[in-house]
Amino acid sequence: MVTTKAVFFEIGSDTTTSVQQLSASWFTSGKLLESTIDAMRAAGEFPNDIRYGSMEVGSLALGGEGEDRAELRPVEIRYDSAAPTTAQLTLTLASGNLRFYNAYGRRDILRQPVAGWRLEFTAAVNEYGGLVLQAALCDVDKSHLPCDNGPLKEFFITAVGNWLRSLAPAVLNKTAMRRAVIGRESFLRQYIYPMVVEKLQRRLDSLPDYVASRDGVAQVNPQECQNEKSGVEATLCNGERARFIRNSSGWTYRDHVLLNWQEANRTLHDRESEQDLQCMVTMGRQAGPDGVPRPTIDISSVLGRYEWDSVKQELPLSRQRSYMGKAWARATLQWSLRLQWQVENGRVGVASLARKSVPATDAGTTGIYVVSDPLPHLLNVQRINLWWEGNAASLASVQQDIAGFLATATGDMFAAVAEGLAPGRKLGCRDLRINESGDIEIELGE
Repeated sequence: MVTTKAVFFEIGSDTTTSVQQLSASWFTSGKLLESTIDAMRAAGEFPNDIRYGSMEVGSLALGGEGEDRAELRPVEIRYDSAAPTTAQLTLTLASGNLRFYNAYGRRDILRQPVAGWRLEFTAAVNEYGGLVLQAALCDVDKSHLPCDNGPLKEFFITAVGNWLRSLAPAVLNKTAMRRAVIGRESFLRQYIYPMVVEKLQRRLDSLPDYVASRDGVAQVNPQECQNEKSGVEATLCNGERARFIRNSSGWTYRDHVLLNWQEANRTLHDRESEQDLQCMVTMGRQAGPDGVPRPTIDISSVLGRYEWDSVKQELPLSRQRSYMGKAWARATLQWSLRLQWQVENGRVGVASLARKSVPATDAGTTGIYVVSDPLPHLLNVQRINLWWEGNAASLASVQQDIAGFLATATGDMFAAVAEGLAPGRKLGCRDLRINESGDIEIELGE
């Protein structure tokens, strides 16, 4: 699906990314070529019927007026990326006649219906993704010509072949340098990772590590604690921070800490405090306002906080501690940011959609745990929410720094694709979409 011509170009000298090059190639496919021919037919740039020959000059003619009109069905084109220099064309007639004089003079005109006749052609595809019809060759063995008259079939093949080759300049002009492609993996690795993931990683690294949240307050029980951080082997004391790890759709980040300790006075409290911070950066196919799948980056973050308190009281006679009850409280906060590339007035921009939910909370007690409301007793949801909205990796920070920079850099980057592939042609971006393989297709035009 990708032609052999490719270029590498700089994203920009002012970027702070670790990788500053992105590759693009000219792109073609059977569906793209078919849609181009269909658009040319609708605009009158590619005839809907075939006319070739003259009864006055050569005594043979294909097409004409009325019932003789040799109308084409939609042109079928097959393109195999394993053989990127050729394409197969199928031309089928929906109606029309071959006209010729009978063998006894030039008075009576005979007609051979050609509805359903089909010819298979092999054409070239150049390095710019253009369909080259100048030397299109007919594959007679794969064609369907239900007629026993050899000279008529030979004339039909010659007529359609010459007619097709006469359209070569217009077809090449419309198909060559029309669409470029940026590979999904190249785009994610060389563009999204340094401009989004690395920046978000640095912001997450600047947040306090929850594993140290009880330092100087309580002595935690190491055997009952957990410190799970994605991408690293973390312990309670080695200082490792979670890293983004790659998956099939993008990157994920998780920093999960569970702390266990005891508080003793007249009663013994077994306490647990848990925090689970997750971030996701994914690239997918999401429909734009027009229903066409557009390249879309989704950035999301979820914070879970859980507090648990189990109470035991010492019995006066036995001096043993007896379980009385427990309370628990939980809060979940999350936000998401969708960034979608769209084209407006020949330039690529980013449409942003942010969503932030109110904290979801629940709490409860069991046994004899005397408290009017366990939620505020164990969790200060307001303070957690203020931290969530104001930290270095908050939605507002990501929108301003990461998303804002991405939107600014995008227009120049996609404009550089056209300049890098076709210097001096002044091609502009007319459309941008993402195909089923996840690659970004850029439709270009003057």
